[in-house]
Amino acid sequence: MGDGIVLVGLPGSGKSEVGRLLAQRLGRPLVDTDEVVERRTGRSPATIIQEDGEAAFRTAERVAIRAIQPGAVVATGGGALNDPLNRWDLWAHGTAVWLDAPADALARRLVTDKVRRPLLGHDPAAGLARLGDERAPFYRASDLRADADRPASVVVDELTRLRPPAKRRLFDALVPRPHPIGPPHTQVVFGVDLELPADDRSSLIIDARLTRLQPGLVGALGAGRCLAITGGERAKRMRTLERVLEWLSTSRAERDDAIVGAGGGTVGDLAGLAAGLYARGVPYVAVPTTWLAQADAALGGKVGVDLTAAKNAVGAFWPPWSVHADVGMLRTLPRRRLRDGLAEAVKAALIGDADLWSLLEQRGRAALGRDEAARYAITERAARVKLAIVERDPFEQGERRRLNLGHTLGHALEIESRYRLPHGAAVALGLRAVAGIATQRGADPDLEERLDALLADLGFALRHSFDGATVRAALASDKKRLRGRQRWLLPMAIGQVVEVDDMTEAEVTAALERIGG
Repeated sequence: MGDGIVLVGLPGSGKSEVGRLLAQRLGRPLVDTDEVVERRTGRSPATIIQEDGEAAFRTAERVAIRAIQPGAVVATGGGALNDPLNRWDLWAHGTAVWLDAPADALARRLVTDKVRRPLLGHDPAAGLARLGDERAPFYRASDLRADADRPASVVVDELTRLRPPAKRRLFDALVPRPHPIGPPHTQVVFGVDLELPADDRSSLIIDARLTRLQPGLVGALGAGRCLAITGGERAKRMRTLERVLEWLSTSRAERDDAIVGAGGGTVGDLAGLAAGLYARGVPYVAVPTTWLAQADAALGGKVGVDLTAAKNAVGAFWPPWSVHADVGMLRTLPRRRLRDGLAEAVKAALIGDADLWSLLEQRGRAALGRDEAARYAITERAARVKLAIVERDPFEQGERRRLNLGHTLGHALEIESRYRLPHGAAVALGLRAVAGIATQRGADPDLEERLDALLADLGFALRHSFDGATVRAALASDKKRLRGRQRWLLPMAIGQVVEVDDMTEAEVTAALERIGG
């Protein structure tokens, strides 16, 4: 982390004035990102937004952020933080300080503000409330929070004395937790080298491989009792669930003692289901340590185990009390396991994030290597797609079914392989198959080719040998069937997915032929 200072906050929070006084006090340069954009483009941010759209302004803003000189005091434009790559760069620059003030105080200040703020709309108070909700996960992730409802000189006095914590959060959201048992919200934290939740009364269920790859993790979590299991799809069976429940009982875990699941998606599913069942429901804390789990599996509250012919056939909705996803833990994973997470990110981009799709095309391969900033940004963006959908449809009554894109056939391929085929590879093949069907049904004619190019660039096999009869039998046991009809998700364009239940045998055959080895 650098020795600079980054000021964030809503319009009217005093970033420019506090920044100017703080820079003078410390003898540092002041960088106001809005002013940098104006000098570079010859137009104010408001003019760029009105004439070219917000996306054009954000592009210019990103260039300005990357050019900030070390040690500077930075006053950011509020929307800059929406881009996780910007946040990565800004947080790496130095201490992030959230200038926070009540909405009514901010609205009063803006009455006399000569700066045009088109993002607030015609009702500044309502606009502030909306922006506050949208940006809360970014502001909450700041190193320090300062009460900005005071004179700027008083705020500056305080900031010169404060010292930031060593651990770095980059995203800290409170998302609705729609369940009658437990808290009303789940805290979802993303970051790098995070401070993890430690509780000596908790029961830790951890992937045995982590005890070798992350030897300090058990101590960092500080659990009172620990059970190591070998992760992987073969662990997601009723016999393993019974073992976990018996262990909780014999170790005298109580109803208020949290269960912490540390590992990939399979360990999280198993630990989460155990938490939902033991003592009729105990607190659950998720610590996902694989890219797949951080980008997808640890979020949303669906937990379960497999039956012989059907994946995730036994389960429940048991949302975690909190999720702590540390992208630094991905450094020890081999590339083949990292690739599983990328498959879920491609799915998320197809469902609803064109910017994520562009990021995958531009830096997805680098994220498999040493580009940790891109890896973090891809993870967060994919997670935000899922979190938004789950908030609107927590119990999979409609829109949430879109998250199964590529999984209907992908799960069948996993079952046919007896789970030797990695989940990411199976989902990638599933995406290719349904994209081919979608093309024949009028999808964007370029989508199929772009998807193939992206998957190949990320190292996924575009074909795989399998027994067609076994795959079809697995499809017949898929839990998403309704009244005997198989439901399929088809990508019609980036951000446009449709659900159909009228797939013909000829279309299914063509889909299998498209991906068959």
